[in-house]
Amino acid sequence: MRLSITMICLLAVVGCSSVSNVLPVGKNQFRVSSEMGGQFPSWSDVKELSINKGIEHCASTGKIMEEISWETHGARGWTPLNAELTFKCVDSD
Repeated sequence: MRLSITMICLLAVVGCSSVSNVLPVGKNQFRVSSEMGGQFPSWSDVKELSINKGIEHCASTGKIMEEISWETHGARGWTPLNAELTFKCVDSD
């Protein structure tokens, strides 16, 4: 019983995260979004999820990711944090 209460409390503090699939939004432009809930996620943690997905997507085509823009939504501690990354894949030098 004590372990169950501890696990519930830990999950409430840690929260959960998710990352969308990479979606095409223009000629060689893509968008991916990530979200984290819980009490104390940082914006850099949320953005890291999107960056990693973008890097993975471009690497699968033999290219590297180049950021175009960010949109963020949410209020830390009140609502889940959401970050949307728009990027393109470019040839590595």
